[in-house]
Amino acid sequence: MDVNDGTSPDQAVDPSPTITINRQYFLAAAAPNSAPQTLEKLKTNKAIIDAVNNLFLETYESYTGRARMTGSGDAKRLIIHFHTAEARDLCIGSTHSDFPDLQFHLYDPKQLRSDEDLCAIQVTDIPFFITKPQLQSYFKKFGNLLSLHLYSRKGAKMQQARIVYDHADAIARFTTQWAVYCFSTCLRVTPCHYSVDQKAARREFVAVLSGLPANTKDIHLAPSYSSVGYFQ
Repeated sequence: MDVNDGTSPDQAVDPSPTITINRQYFLAAAAPNSAPQTLEKLKTNKAIIDAVNNLFLETYESYTGRARMTGSGDAKRLIIHFHTAEARDLCIGSTHSDFPDLQFHLYDPKQLRSDEDLCAIQVTDIPFFITKPQLQSYFKKFGNLLSLHLYSRKGAKMQQARIVYDHADAIARFTTQWAVYCFSTCLRVTPCHYSVDQKAARREFVAVLSGLPANTKDIHLAPSYSSVGYFQ
C-alpha cells in the first residue's frame, strides 16, 4: 500500500493534536451586607459561601462551586461563577428560600473597571519619602476618596498611585491641570479614563531639567512651571 502523499519527510505534519482549552466563566454577585435576614442566619463569610455553594451545586448544573467574598462594608460582594450564561441569568432572576433577601446581579469586572476609571486618576513621579497617609491627606481636598493604591514597579525610582473618588466631578479639574505640588514635590496627574494617545500626549510635554545647583529645591522651580499652566 502506497502511503506517500507527496510530502517529503521534512514537510511531514506532526500527528500530535494541539488542544486549546478556553474556559469562560459567567459571573454574578450579591451584597451580603444588604441582606439582614441572611446575615442573621449566616453570621460569617465562610457560612454564607458554604450555604451558597451547597445549594447552587444542587440547583444549577453548570455552577462551578466557586464563590469568593471581596471588599468590606457596603462594598462587600459575594461573587459566584457559572459555566453558562443561561444558568447565571436564571440565578439572577430567582429567589432562593435558604437566603431570600440575598439577591444576585450581573457582575462584569471589566465594565466595573471602566466605570471606576471615570472617577479615578493616576499619579506618577511620587518620591519614596511620600507615604500613603500623606497622599490621602492631600488628595482628599478634591473630593471624597473611595480608595488609594500606592505601588512601585521593581527597580523603579518613583512610586505611582491610583486614586478613586466617589464622583467624576472630583477629577474634572485634571483635564486642564496636569500636575500638583504636594509636599514640595511635583506630582504628575492623569485621568484614568484617558486613551493611550491622550496619556502619551501628557508625557510629550514633560521637561527634564539638569545642571541645577546642588541646593536647588523643587519649590524654587514652581513659578516657572505654573507660568506654563502646569499648576492651577
